Order: sequence, then structure tokens, then C-alpha cells
Amino acid sequence: MTSETPRRRLAPEVRRRQVLDAAVAVFSEEGFHGASMEAVAARAGVSKPLVYAHGGSKEELFAACLHREADRLLRSVQSAAGEPGDEPLVRLRRALRAFFHALTSRRDGWTVLWRQASTGPFAGEVDALRRRIVDQAADLVAGGLGLPRGAVVPYAHTLVGAAEGLAQWWLTSDDALDRTDPADALADMLVGVVGPGLAALTDTIAPSTAVSDQR
Repeated sequence: MTSETPRRRLAPEVRRRQVLDAAVAVFSEEGFHGASMEAVAARAGVSKPLVYAHGGSKEELFAACLHREADRLLRSVQSAAGEPGDEPLVRLRRALRAFFHALTSRRDGWTVLWRQASTGPFAGEVDALRRRIVDQAADLVAGGLGLPRGAVVPYAHTLVGAAEGLAQWWLTSDDALDRTDPADALADMLVGVVGPGLAALTDTIAPSTAVSDQR
């Protein structure tokens, strides 16, 4: 007579992380409509009721994946940028390298964040998450250059859009960089393009700000 080894109980936060990890992988591969809760359960190695218990409905689970991956991205970029007193373009390159490293090392997460959710019922949430990234970029540029935050927001949108475009190129192009970790090269490429323009912002924005302050 044989006895089955009882399934080890995990802490709720550990089980939820396990479910979210599996869900990100499944949603990335199948898309929201193609993915099933059965597939998530199979990937996580748990029962379907446990997926519902720790992830909620399919819609709630997908939204949780979006927010977790966005939070991870924002935290890594913020941490990598370093202290405000550092040289602005050095901070920018650190932040961009963290962004591209998150993309290249967690491709499933990127796919869930942008490619699968950019249209359809979750497009509004993706727009809100993208605004958080733009806000972070605006804070980085304004703080580094000593400029009013409101004045640099359009440039932050441009910077984020350029980073997204370069990321999309890396994901889809046959000519993309063939490296184990191309984050450094991608960051250097983007800093080389936008760096001179950002450095010149102090000459473009500061005089107009001073005139506005005198009125």
C-alpha cells in the first residue's frame, strides 16, 4: 500500500506569486482571449479553484499581471537612476538600461504589458500605466536638469515613445542585436539620439520660463 505525499501548504503571498508567474506566461503566449484558467492552473501546478482563490476572475487576474509587471518596471528604473545629484545623462542612461534590461530579461512581462493589452478592454489600464512611466521620466529629466516639471512633460512623452519603439524593434526585427543581454547597447543607442536634445533643454526652456516669471 502506498501513501501519497501531502501537498505542501504555501503562504498566501507565495501562492499568489506562483499563480501570477504562471498567468503572465500563459497570457503572453495565448493572449487574453486565448488563455484559459485551466492553462494557468496547469502552468502553476495547482488546481483551478486555487487560481480563482488567489487570482480572482480571468479579468482580475490579467489586470493583476499588468499592475505587477508595471510596478516591477517602475521600481527597477527608479532604483537604477540613482540620486538626483548625479549627472543627468548618466542617470538617464542608468534608467534606460534598467528599462531595456526588464524588457530583454522578462519578455513575458513586456508582452503582457504592451503587446497583448494595448488594445481591447485593457487599453485604458495600459494608458494609465504608461502615464506613470511618463511621469517618472518627467521627474527624472526635470530633477536632473533643474527645470520646471510641467515644461519637460512633452519631452518625457517623446523619450518614452522612443524607448517603446526601440524595444518593439528589438522584439520583432530579424536585424535586432544578437546578444545575451543587449540592454547596454540599446541604452547607448537611445542616449546617443536623445541625449544632445535633452542637454539643450536648459537653453530652450529656461529663458522662456524666466520671461514668463517676469510677467
